[in-house]
Amino acid sequence: MNTRKTALHRMLKTPTDTGWGFSLPRIFTAASYQLLPGACLLCGLSAQHDIDLCSTCEQSLPQLGLHCDICANPLNTVGICGRCLSQRPTFSTVQTPLLYQYPVDLLLQRFKFGGQLAAGKVLSQLLIQHIKDRMKSEKSPLPNLLIPVPLHWKKRFSRGFNQSEIITRELSGQLNINYSRHAIKRVINTPAQHHLSRKERQQIPHNTFVAGRESQLLQGARIALVDDVLTTGSTVEALSRTLIKQRAKSVEVWLLARTPLDN
Repeated sequence: MNTRKTALHRMLKTPTDTGWGFSLPRIFTAASYQLLPGACLLCGLSAQHDIDLCSTCEQSLPQLGLHCDICANPLNTVGICGRCLSQRPTFSTVQTPLLYQYPVDLLLQRFKFGGQLAAGKVLSQLLIQHIKDRMKSEKSPLPNLLIPVPLHWKKRFSRGFNQSEIITRELSGQLNINYSRHAIKRVINTPAQHHLSRKERQQIPHNTFVAGRESQLLQGARIALVDDVLTTGSTVEALSRTLIKQRAKSVEVWLLARTPLDN
């Protein structure tokens, strides 16, 4: 690997503690990614032409495997899990290629909390390929509107960006689907999910989300909600109910990774 690619890899592997903001190191990192692609983000060796992972590292990523047809919770067989059978979610299906395990969790943390766009782009590309493969195999139509899971304005200001919006823009461009980040908004600033227990994560206030200034786009739309990780599903369930109340035709969920739950 040449010196310039080695320097890029070192920057991408060193997360920072501050929000995205406009800090010079982060701007330089983003610019370097555009100028110097081609190094695997996990091992530093030469990456594939269209994604910054080498084939060995890509093949080693934890794949979802057998899972619930609705919530994508890993199962030992095909079908629907007990939770979805006892209380069917408002969304119709969850689509994701990966499990939230090492090294996927590492890439996601660098993207979400370190502002490393290269890691987010790699995971988004894997999701895009998953969606394309699904469309070919199931011959089902694509949604006609993408909605990123919104952050409360205080959390967005603190972090400096919404990772779901970045993923959504990548999906929109690659799959040619319109998106809106103003059709729905979060009005209750719930605590950071990664600090909560599973029981606490499930206690999302029913009025957390309300219609936004572009809510007219929701009427009759087949929507894909876009987020980074799904754990209990309480956030996307609350958001799905709000979208259906706004007369969306259907809602599915697109994710970079799924956290396994105990069955």
